[in-house]
Amino acid sequence: MSPRDSSRPRSATSAPAAPVTERGAKTRLALVKAARALFEKQGYLDTNVGDISRRARVAHGTFYTYFSSKEEIFSEVADALVADVQRIADSEPHLPGESTLADRIERSNRGYLRAYQEHARMMAVLEQVATFNPRLAAVRRTARRFWVQRNSDAIRRWQDQGLVDASLDPQYAASALGSMIDRSAYVWNVLQEPYEFDRAVDQLTRLYCNALRVPYDITTTPGRARPSTASSGSSST
Repeated sequence: MSPRDSSRPRSATSAPAAPVTERGAKTRLALVKAARALFEKQGYLDTNVGDISRRARVAHGTFYTYFSSKEEIFSEVADALVADVQRIADSEPHLPGESTLADRIERSNRGYLRAYQEHARMMAVLEQVATFNPRLAAVRRTARRFWVQRNSDAIRRWQDQGLVDASLDPQYAASALGSMIDRSAYVWNVLQEPYEFDRAVDQLTRLYCNALRVPYDITTTPGRARPSTASSGSSST
């Protein structure tokens, strides 16, 4: 926690109850929106409770009616961020029944890269905070665990169907390949290394398929009519 927030009216162990009135719910939502906007603009360390209260247009003490600390409201912002990344990544157009395994992997990678790009500023803050705050690092690990587990389940299922390299450990493969995609999204969207979205999806998918020994048809895949966008997403975080 920042030294600027070292004093607070209530104990960190006594979490405020959820609001029971419509007005209370609106005030709480205003605080969460204000917190997210400030975290994106200023980062975690340079934002304090007073900043959040002023932006939400509530009294400083009102903040503690709904949250016990800056860490607690950041945790809620981060949880919503993770859920939204998952939602956006899964909103890619559904594929026809005759789609190949490479098609499905590409859809997943495209969705994650698109979601990451859309939330790049907040993802950058989450990455930063995870390096020095154990509680918030746990939020980041939980987000990553979701993708790794989902992908390891898929790899294991594909192995059972004889579609991918049976010698791979599904958990390690999902972790390593997910790290490739997630870190690429970070480098391109947070560190601002130049990239072209569709080519990035193509190359990441090609690498993913090569690692699994999945055929990737270079004559049809790169030029396929796909929803082109400047957003972000990956098959594993």
